[in-house]
This record gives sequence, structure tokens and C-alpha cells, in this order.
Amino acid sequence: MTTSVTSPQPVPALPPGYTCRGDLFADLAQSYPSERHLLIAANFLALVPLGVAVVILWLPYQFYAALGAPLALFDAPDWPQWGYWLAGLALVGASLFVHEGLHGLALVLQGHRPRFGYESGYPYAAVQHGEYLTRRQYLIMALTPLTVMTVAGGLLLPFLPPAFGQMQLIVLLLNTAACLGDLAVADRVRRWPADTLFAADDEGIKVFTSG
Repeated sequence: MTTSVTSPQPVPALPPGYTCRGDLFADLAQSYPSERHLLIAANFLALVPLGVAVVILWLPYQFYAALGAPLALFDAPDWPQWGYWLAGLALVGASLFVHEGLHGLALVLQGHRPRFGYESGYPYAAVQHGEYLTRRQYLIMALTPLTVMTVAGGLLLPFLPPAFGQMQLIVLLLNTAACLGDLAVADRVRRWPADTLFAADDEGIKVFTSG
């Protein structure tokens, strides 16, 4: 088997007049003195999107399931209980890759080549080093997984048998809670002017403004 070596893509030049304003989350070091404090705060804050998802997804579906899931397209298979547990774990694991794949798809559709990898045991997708995203592009990339998975998964729920629907629901709730980081990035990004550029490196997300 032969392998081909591709030449590196040229790094886009920063437009004239732009200067680096630092890291998007530079102030977190002052608010949270250690990663442990930040992790604890993030876990508590994740309850906010999780609570919203419970109201708009979990509660209506429990009512629908109590009616017997009349729109279900097929019956649940006669699996042992451990089979459903394995299927649920596999679905949760697959959702992590779907989530990051949607980040990557959002970048591709906006003319960028995504960079995939692992960090702390979890997959991630990001823009290539040295490439810049506009505020609009970054917002689209950050919010695509939450929007697509919640809407598509929510629309699919009524057509699944309750056993599968409950698994799908757990995946959607976990995805919503896990989107806390995406929501935090989107909230920070939206505060900057429309012509702001953003770039990711090993240290974080750098902000570049004109003038």
C-alpha cells in the first residue's frame, strides 16, 4: 500500500488592520482559580439547558408515551433488558461523534476544512489552525449540533416505540447538557462586532478585531 503526502494548505493572511484581542475566555482564569472550580461550575450551569430540554422534550414525550405511542411505526424487539442497556450505551457513544460531525459539516458548508481529534477522551471538531471564522460562521458552527440534533431527534421521537423513544430521549437530554460549551462560545462570540474574526489554536480561541 502506498501513501501520498499532500502539501500543506497556505495559511490565510489576516486582513489588514486586524489585531489580536486575546483569548475569547481569557477572563475565566480570574473567575475560576483552578480547573476543578471551573468543572464544578460547568456541571451546575449544564443544568440550565438540561432543564429547558426536560420541559420541551421529556415532559411532552412522557405524556405521549402514556397514550401508548400511537404514531410508532414498529414494535420494539423482544430483547432482554441488558440488550436495551447495550443499545442505549451505543446510542450515547454514537451521538458524541454525530455531534462533532455536525460541527464539521457546518464548517464544510461554509467553505472550511474541519480538523478532528480527541481531547481528554472525547472527540472534537474545530477549524484548521491558521484559518479564521467570521462571527456568523462561528455562531453557525457552534449551534448546529444542538439545533439539528434537538429538532431532528425530537421529530423522530413520536414514530419510535417507547422503549427506543426513551433511549433517544436520554441521548437528546445528554446532548443538550453537553452543549453548554457550545452555548458559552456562542454567547461570547455574539458580543463581538459583526466583522470580528476568530481562530482556534492549542491555547484556545483567539479574537481579532479591526481598527
